[in-house]
This record gives sequence, structure tokens and C-alpha cells, in this order.
Amino acid sequence: MSVRIAFAAALRLLRTGCGLKQDDLSGSLTQSHVSQIENGKTSPSLEAIIELSDALKLHPVALMALVCAAQEKRTASDVLEIAEKDLQSKSLLKVAIALEKEERPHPRVTAAALARDKVQTLKEQGHSQAQIARELGMAESTVRRHWHRSG
Repeated sequence: MSVRIAFAAALRLLRTGCGLKQDDLSGSLTQSHVSQIENGKTSPSLEAIIELSDALKLHPVALMALVCAAQEKRTASDVLEIAEKDLQSKSLLKVAIALEKEERPHPRVTAAALARDKVQTLKEQGHSQAQIARELGMAESTVRRHWHRSG
């Protein structure tokens, strides 16, 4: 069974079980879009799955457990047990995922900052640009660029 058909079957089961009409699920989705999903003519986006789950007062994982159960000819309990084991085997069952991407400067930016600091330190010690270039193994033009920049 395709995922699209499994989703359609799970959605119809849940909606009718809750005594709801397609219109009751429509929110930002149109009734015709809900109908197309329920008839297996289209697949819902992730946002639509979340919205449908909210309308059904159901966690999205519960909805997807029913979808996977229908597709795999299992029970939702079996699917959730497998999912729990999978997450446990990857040591992710009790891990909270950070949503913010850690900002790290590009390695070249880090290297340039380090070079600038070395040039500035030697400049403060009274070295000339030519002396710094020889000591650090840099081109004099690179030393000049860092010479005129501060922290």
C-alpha cells in the first residue's frame, strides 16, 4: 500500500471517528484539499500534517503512527514500539534537539583574525612590517593589510 493511500485511510478513520466533516479540518487547507488527501489524490505537506493533527486534537506522531501502521499492516502500537527502539539504538530517545544553528566563523575568517592578532602584537613590540613578514612567513602586502586593522 502506498503512503498516500495509507495516509488517506488513517485520516478518514480519525476524522469520522471524531464525528468531524472535512470542512472541520480545513483551517488554512481548503475543504477540497482535505478531500484530495482523503481520496489519495495528493500527499499532504509536513505543514498540512501538523495542521490536520491539530484539528484532530492529536499529536502528529500519533497520526503518522496510524499511517505507518496502515502501510505496513501493523498496529500503531507496533509502529511506536519500533520507533522507540530505533531512537534508543541511536541514543536519541531522550535527546532534545537544539533548533538554533550554532554560528561558527569560516576557517579563513578565524585564520585571518589570528594572523591579524599576531601582526598587531609584533607591531606593538616595535617590529617593522618587513620584520613581521619574515618572522610570520607572510607576504608584506598581507602584513600591511593587518597592520592597519585593529581587533
